[in-house]
Amino acid sequence: MKDIFLANSWGTYSGDIAVEIFFVVSGFMVSGSYIRRSGLFQFMKARVLRIVPALLACLLVSAFVIGPWVTTLSFSEYFHSHEVLAYIVKNLQFSSEMAWRLPGVFEANPYKWSVNGSLWTLPAEFRMYIFVAVIGAVGLLRSRTALTLVLIGLAVIGFVNPGLLPLHPMWVRLAGYFALGIAVQLYRDKVGVSHEAMAALAFMAFLCRGTQLYPYAFALALTYFCFWFAYRLKLPSIEAHGDPSYGTYLWGWPLLQIFAWFSPAASPYLAFVAAGLGSLVLGYVSWHLVEKQTLRLKSRRPFVYQGK
Repeated sequence: MKDIFLANSWGTYSGDIAVEIFFVVSGFMVSGSYIRRSGLFQFMKARVLRIVPALLACLLVSAFVIGPWVTTLSFSEYFHSHEVLAYIVKNLQFSSEMAWRLPGVFEANPYKWSVNGSLWTLPAEFRMYIFVAVIGAVGLLRSRTALTLVLIGLAVIGFVNPGLLPLHPMWVRLAGYFALGIAVQLYRDKVGVSHEAMAALAFMAFLCRGTQLYPYAFALALTYFCFWFAYRLKLPSIEAHGDPSYGTYLWGWPLLQIFAWFSPAASPYLAFVAAGLGSLVLGYVSWHLVEKQTLRLKSRRPFVYQGK
């Protein structure tokens, strides 16, 4: 089954577009979070609480529930493998050197090399948190002109010699989309969102197809689309009973793998629907059992000893 965007000559596929949207929105929301919070410690505490507990829960369930269930090894062989613990520990380090496999797990699947391929973006996301922490700590988020110059400078470096940036090569594009989200936050009082502007940017990107300008025209159109979709379209909210977004992201790939393992001859469309609905349900479960509970700690202040 060919991806619908590739089939229509978009030059990218649905997975990349989804990740790019995620980084635009994240840049907007995370920079706004620093502006609203009272300092570096509270900001980083909030970010760690947002990203780590649900990830840890996903890794634990994958390693100690899904793994033993679907592995081709015996329980003894599986749990004596160093790969089980390494899968959890390495993926909590937010390094580009991630652990993708569990012993004997999904070996007959088309994508047997990865239990959860979605996790590759999380180290990049964590680097973006650190970037916002740094620019916030030195006061750049309070200076529109200075931060604009910094973002332009980093964009030029990324274009001319991306090797100078302290990022894995695969993360440079994501950092660009994150920076666009920060720019929107920076100029939110001046950026209007209209159907006419959305149509114009989409048409500009269409005209640039097949040229060297296309990736940049597409990035601008996609960034604008995020806010047009959020603020101009009146769509039903899925957050009435919680925020399932992060949990859905974490669980979508493992559920697809389980479906492929359980029913290898099933239609890709059926797999998409089943995994999509299942990951949405698990997204709500993750929110209520893990994320909502740990996010309550954001307002807790560190204990300070009041000596006599």
